[in-house]
Amino acid sequence: SQLLAMPSKYASVSTGWPTKTELEAAHRIREHHSAEIAKLKDPSRDVVGDLRIVRFVRARHGNEQEAREWYGEFLKVRTERPEIEEKIRPSVIGMTPEQYLQWFNDRRHPSFPVCPYAGETDDGQILMVVRTGMLDPVDFTENRGDVPLEDEELLILSMLEWLLWYVDEMSWKRHEMVYVIKLMDLSGLGGGGRKLVIFVPKMKQLLVGLLEAAQKPYCEHDALFLATNAPFIFRAVKSVLFLLLTAKQKSKFSVLGYTTDAAVRKNLMEILPARIVPEALGGSRATIPGLFPLADVSSELPGWLQRRQDPGFMWKVFEKPAPVAALPPSADQTLPPPAAPDAGARDPPGQIVAVAAVPQLQTVAQEVVIIGTDAKDLATQGVALPADDEPSFVSLEGQESGQACSCCAVTG
Repeated sequence: SQLLAMPSKYASVSTGWPTKTELEAAHRIREHHSAEIAKLKDPSRDVVGDLRIVRFVRARHGNEQEAREWYGEFLKVRTERPEIEEKIRPSVIGMTPEQYLQWFNDRRHPSFPVCPYAGETDDGQILMVVRTGMLDPVDFTENRGDVPLEDEELLILSMLEWLLWYVDEMSWKRHEMVYVIKLMDLSGLGGGGRKLVIFVPKMKQLLVGLLEAAQKPYCEHDALFLATNAPFIFRAVKSVLFLLLTAKQKSKFSVLGYTTDAAVRKNLMEILPARIVPEALGGSRATIPGLFPLADVSSELPGWLQRRQDPGFMWKVFEKPAPVAALPPSADQTLPPPAAPDAGARDPPGQIVAVAAVPQLQTVAQEVVIIGTDAKDLATQGVALPADDEPSFVSLEGQESGQACSCCAVTG
């Protein structure tokens, strides 16, 4: 069986591949919401697949009823906010991290020091970096010409949509659940004439909406929130922030102290590799665009205004290259399940029934994830399976190229 446990440093989440019980719950939840799913314009694997629904199950500690309610809210948001399917997803889904960063940096306000993807840890988790202390909420909300603040909410939603798509892709590729670690540098908070976000109503409203979105519709994608260089005034912010978080979200929050302290740097490097951590926070990475060093707002704002005021700039359809190098298969490349009693029925993309696709499956000697498959069905193909029905890896090495497996339609 392939049931991997997260290292203890990520005590609030688990990267274990979904268990049979979790998968059965995910299938029932999807069936319960079949009418809502049928209304979606983009029912892709990262939206309706097993791994996405299992995140809701885990967010609610296995309580299927609560997970079903949360997943229903997630689907409701997608129908109430048509921009997600009509603008955001066509623009960003399918992008590599480098492509998305370029796209995001071209559109983010110069006063918004966020890097959605700063790299990956040695165990495959995604790092996001935010210079929270240097965010100027007044400049961000007011110094924007006629670009409406509501557009920033869509930009943040694009970040969540892309991240959840990407962690889904990486989860299938690694055969374990991948999460996001959010590293916050709080140095400068409340200094330099900058107000705290909780005292700027427009900014507070925007961030509260973001927290609510991450809490339910985009739940269970964070492994850790790491706050560094927190000044005393952060206590006021934290007290308000924690009123908006669930108990599980609070359990992921750690305040590490000042990175000028060798012990703090050591603790941080035990979680994150130095290669993806900025030098200013104790790592070895020299720069992160827009954050280290900070953007020069006065020089970058005119170009940002010119780009954002162009009605054709914000949401351009992303022309996906074929094939997408170094990325696992998209939802439409997922292998079909074994033939069902109703030959005309087809399971949703990303549903683990007998086999889950892995990259370059057309080549010989690939691994296939088999779940709940009778070993006798594969025995005729010369593939040995363990006796249990937990998620397992088997190899098709040695199979004649072009030969199809009778039970799962894999050609290897």
